[in-house]
Amino acid sequence: MRAFAVDSFGSAGSVRELPVPDPGEGEVLVRVHAAGVNVMDPIYTGGWIKDYMEHRFPLVPGIDVSGVVEAIGPGVTAFKVGDEVFGVSSKPFVGGGTFAEFATVPVSGLARKPANLSHAEAAALPHVALTAVAAIDAADPQGGQVILLVGAAGGVGSIVSQLASARGAKVVAVTSEASAEHARALGAAETVDYAKDAVAELKKRYPDGVDALIDLHSDAEAFAGYAELVRKGGVAVSPRGPAGAAAPSIEERGARFAAANRAASERLGEVADAVSTGRIRVPPIKTFSLEEAPAAISEMANGHVRGKLVIAVR
Repeated sequence: MRAFAVDSFGSAGSVRELPVPDPGEGEVLVRVHAAGVNVMDPIYTGGWIKDYMEHRFPLVPGIDVSGVVEAIGPGVTAFKVGDEVFGVSSKPFVGGGTFAEFATVPVSGLARKPANLSHAEAAALPHVALTAVAAIDAADPQGGQVILLVGAAGGVGSIVSQLASARGAKVVAVTSEASAEHARALGAAETVDYAKDAVAELKKRYPDGVDALIDLHSDAEAFAGYAELVRKGGVAVSPRGPAGAAAPSIEERGARFAAANRAASERLGEVADAVSTGRIRVPPIKTFSLEEAPAAISEMANGHVRGKLVIAVR
C-alpha cells in the first residue's frame, strides 16, 4: 500500500510502499479515503512526546479517518466488510496512522459515516468534534450566557461556536480580522481581533465579565489574561496542557478552571447524529494529496489554520 511516513523525528517524510497491516483483536482494516490532519501530527512526527508514548518507525501519522471496512479482526461484531465508517484511531503507540491507503483502527473509535457527508468531510470531524464536545461539557453554556471563545476559526472552535450558540448562548469570538467573517458564519455573535489588545477591548464591552471562557489556543500566560474576564462563579476551559499552570490564579479570583480533553470515542454517534440533522456543519476544508502531507503537517504546526486540513488518500 502507499503510505506517507517519516523515518526519524523532524524529517520531512515521503510516500512509500508499506505492507498492508492485519487487523488485530477488536480492530478492523479500513480502506482509507481521507484522513484529517490534527495538531498532534506535527507533535508526533517532531518527537515532542517521544518520552511519553512508544513510537514505531517508519512512522505513519494520522488519527482521523474516513473510509470503508476492508477486513474484520477477531472479536469484532459491530461492523462488517463494506461498511462506511469514520472515527479516530486510538492506539497505545504512534506510527500506525491513517495517512495511508489502509489502516487498522480499533472499533472503539469508529462510527458509521453519516450518509450526507463525503469522506473528506467525515475525516475532518472526529478529533475536533470530540474535543469540542468535551469543551462544551466543561463550560455547560446556557441560554443568555456570554461565552468567550479564543481560537474560534480552527476546527475545534468552529464546532464549539455552533454547539454553544445552539444552546442559546452568545458567543464572542477572539480571532484574526481575516477570520472574523468565518467565525460569525459558524455561530459567533461578535468578534474581537486578537492582534488589537483583545482583553482591553473585551473589558470595555463586558465590564461585568463573561460567564465562561473556552480558550483553544493560549499558553498559561495568555490564558490567565483572558480568564480575568470570567466573573466569579464562572469557568475557564482549555484543552491545552500548558494552560493548566494558570489554574491557581483563576481559582483565587473565584472562577473555576476545567481541562477539556477529547471526549470518549463512544460519543461519535452523537456527532454523526448532529451532522445528519444539520445541528453541526463541517468546518471549511483545505485538501492535500498524500504526497503533500509534509506541507499539511507544516501548516498545522505553524498554527492559525482556518477550518480543517484533510489528506485525500483516494
